[in-house]
Amino acid sequence: MRYILTFLLLLLSYSTGFSCYNEYYALDAKGHFHQIEMDRIKFPQYFDQRSIEKQLISLEQKLKKSTDFKLLSDYGLHLVQAGKVKEALVIFEKMAELHPNEYSIIANLGTTYELSGQNEKALEYIRKGIQINPNSHGGSEWIHVKILEAKIALEKDPGYLSNHTVLNLNSNQKQSQKVFDQLYIQLQERVPFSPKETNPIMADLFIDLGDYYFETISFEHAKAFYQIAKLYYKSERLDIDQKIDRSRKLRETYSGSHPGKPKDEMATAEKVNGVPYQNYFYNPWGSDYKINWSKIETDPVTLLAYAGIEPEKPEDKKEEPKKGISEPKKSEELPAKKKSDNSALLLGVTLVTLIIAIFTYFRTRRKK
Repeated sequence: MRYILTFLLLLLSYSTGFSCYNEYYALDAKGHFHQIEMDRIKFPQYFDQRSIEKQLISLEQKLKKSTDFKLLSDYGLHLVQAGKVKEALVIFEKMAELHPNEYSIIANLGTTYELSGQNEKALEYIRKGIQINPNSHGGSEWIHVKILEAKIALEKDPGYLSNHTVLNLNSNQKQSQKVFDQLYIQLQERVPFSPKETNPIMADLFIDLGDYYFETISFEHAKAFYQIAKLYYKSERLDIDQKIDRSRKLRETYSGSHPGKPKDEMATAEKVNGVPYQNYFYNPWGSDYKINWSKIETDPVTLLAYAGIEPEKPEDKKEEPKKGISEPKKSEELPAKKKSDNSALLLGVTLVTLIIAIFTYFRTRRKK
């Protein structure tokens, strides 16, 4: 029975791209060996659209029977992952009004604002999310803040990253395993949202990750991260080719090094040589699946209604009087206005009569 279970685990590992025993030794820049697992440093290239479709169908059925707003929050997140950002934004904006202290809603709203290009608003809500739950995502959301700050800086100055980095790490942070564990969490979450195209933000983050690996874990892995920055995210940083060449030269320097017998009998007693950067992405479910939206609800008004949230109706909005414009007079004031008009007419007639009388008097006197 034990052998059967082992075989099934190995088969599952092979079919999904993961391995329980894919461990080996790698060298850092100082020639020190480190036993690591390749599968722990891979990134999901896409979201599983087939799974998202199933989740949306299931969640809609639950929403029809329950008004739990958390179900709608999950629904909105899946819409975002499926590319329905505009629809999800309407949902999260309304839910944030009703649940301003619910972390998942605030954080999802921040991410949705970012994906819609509204980085200032995204920064506001990601910061608010950190205040609500500073330990979320392994305490890594400070990196999300740095990313948004860099995006805003790039909007004002396209050359910002020529003399800055996204994280602007100090010397202690550059050696901190905690910092790079948190960076890895953020990259795991961001890669599926970041297709293979020019992306200086993602490129800069992978260069930081490569610098850390180069010094502390593996110059071979570092080279792959540099190549992801250059080839996948089209980095134009002037120093990136130097970093890649430096890693290649170290491979020649330590070509004869061997760690000896590994502590784990299942580990490979060899350092890694030239792992293609494509191997650091996994997508076992494929990227060609298209969601059938004809059987999935995407209308925000309908979805909000499922959760017992009625949209604001136009007739419910009362227009306030415009400043500087007086209110119209009430109907009971109209007779007084008419009386005032009659008095003015009478006064006018009297003045005309008086003028005629004076004129007649002086004309008669002159004839005499």
